[in-house]
Amino acid sequence: MISEVFYRKFAQTGKILWSSIVFLCAISVIAAAQERFTYTLSMCDPVTYQVSETPEKGREDLTLSWGGRVWAFSNEGNRDAFRHAPEVYAPLFQGCDALSLAQGYRAEGLAKIYLVYNQRLLLFQSREHRALFLTAPESLLAKAQSRARDVKCGPYQ
Repeated sequence: MISEVFYRKFAQTGKILWSSIVFLCAISVIAAAQERFTYTLSMCDPVTYQVSETPEKGREDLTLSWGGRVWAFSNEGNRDAFRHAPEVYAPLFQGCDALSLAQGYRAEGLAKIYLVYNQRLLLFQSREHRALFLTAPESLLAKAQSRARDVKCGPYQ
């Protein structure tokens, strides 16, 4: 009788322990996967947006942490340029879609849909948004700047 009660308790404890181990393993796999994808601009080098015709992919071994984000670079010179003047190369509005901001709401811009306007990088969620922005860039940029903090697309932290 004692051995039967002991066996049941042991089996229940074993199930709980096993479930906990499986849960912790799953959480660590998810955390590792999320950490892998925390690069800003989908791992594109922010300097290349302004110095080449198309952005280049950064390297995992050439990174820099700035503004609460991790930035990847294609070469050491670009990393040094960014280190000395990150505000010049980082996208305006923390990468939020500039047209959406001008319209009063937050939407994430995509690294592959961009515009360098007045030597500043702007991201958009679609090609249509970029085209619409170009119909009145000065007024839309002013509206986006006035609304950026309200929707948490303000300056980098």
